[in-house]
Amino acid sequence: MKGDSLSSRLTQKQDLRSRKIQLSLIKEPRPDTKLWWVEKQHQYGGSLDYRKVKRPFDTSKLIHTVFKARLGKNIWFTKSQISIGKLLESAAKRYKLKIRDKAINKDHIHLLIEPSRSQPYNEARREFLRFLRFFAAQMARKYDEIHKRLGLRKSKQFWIERPFTRLVGWGRSTLTNIHNYFEKNRNEAAGFVSYTPRKHRLNAFLVKWQAQAQKLENTC
Repeated sequence: MKGDSLSSRLTQKQDLRSRKIQLSLIKEPRPDTKLWWVEKQHQYGGSLDYRKVKRPFDTSKLIHTVFKARLGKNIWFTKSQISIGKLLESAAKRYKLKIRDKAINKDHIHLLIEPSRSQPYNEARREFLRFLRFFAAQMARKYDEIHKRLGLRKSKQFWIERPFTRLVGWGRSTLTNIHNYFEKNRNEAAGFVSYTPRKHRLNAFLVKWQAQAQKLENTC
């Protein structure tokens, strides 16, 4: 009986060590690995560092785009809802895009963009990239006074990283989720609900994995 108990404990310990070894083989994905690209092939910009690859684009899909200002609470985009809306309309018309939905929060802007389908792929992609650059530059110029007051000399310092984009489909549930998310941003901007920090799915996975690895390490 005592031997069986000892054997069982040894087996459990070996199993824990085996799981720990398996976890140790899982390395954090890096931007230059194939795993990262396969996982994030529809996303680009923001905190993601994809300088060596092209921004994903597909004329058959919608594009969720996010511009986030570096100036944080010093910028209140919500005070300029109308003028920003007009700027978006003129920029979209200029580059043959459609703004399906938008949410202008205090220091960031969400857009749901439909690229042109009437143009050849390369031309439509080029127009979309021009739209991103044009709108980013015009917004930086619009807030030039605050920009100078805070000592930021280059217009690119107005924004945090590059605009974040991800391709999304036309499915009903997908569009419902996106519109609900945009509505949440609008309610936050209006002060109807309190702001809740967003957690990236990959970051959440890594935190969970690290916690599990630490737990296994403590039990071995």
